[in-house]
Amino acid sequence: MLHGFGYDVSSYDYTVVLGSYEYHPLVSSSIDLEIFSLRANEWEQIEFDSDLPYWNTERPEGAPRVGSFLNGSIHWLVYNYETEIDVIIAYDLKEKTMSEIALPDDFYSDFSPNLYDLLVLRGLISVWNMEMSTLKIWVMQEYAVHSSWTKTFDFSFDPAPDFSPVCFTNGGDIVGPVADGGLAKLDDKGGLLEYHSYGDCHFVRSQISVYTESLLSLPDGTEQA
Repeated sequence: MLHGFGYDVSSYDYTVVLGSYEYHPLVSSSIDLEIFSLRANEWEQIEFDSDLPYWNTERPEGAPRVGSFLNGSIHWLVYNYETEIDVIIAYDLKEKTMSEIALPDDFYSDFSPNLYDLLVLRGLISVWNMEMSTLKIWVMQEYAVHSSWTKTFDFSFDPAPDFSPVCFTNGGDIVGPVADGGLAKLDDKGGLLEYHSYGDCHFVRSQISVYTESLLSLPDGTEQA
């Protein structure tokens, strides 16, 4: 399952996007995409000219994948079972279209990573992977331009934590959950700056989101654009 949340500036509307499918190991299945308009207070099924051959990054039966909103589109890191590669897909809220963005050429150059995902870094689409004790992060400097992928972080931990980056501070430090249920802040060399334990709470990365506080109210269907 895929889901995301974004704002359509063309209609002044907040939108929830839900992608679902029935997984069968021997049968291909296309994602069914639905959007919920907070202004209209209703769901709408989105129709495409062709099937959407995507799963949750080789874990089709796994936990829901949360999308990242940027440039008017919601982005997910998914597995294309037709081409048999991982890709980024972007759903444009205004145009109601889906497009693909290829991962960096060297994303799998050494090993098949055991942890990897998508994030937005300082307003830019980014991807990261972690294999054994090494964390690598690539940033797409120019949106949807493949040649602009740039590796910005590449460092090792000792000992290696089960760490997943979620966001960066204004000072360039990396924040994310670790497997024992805590949150860690690292510097750009992988050094531990802060750690906060939350007892028996074991985080799933897709349950953690970054938000910006606002005094604006969500539309309730009675307001005029």
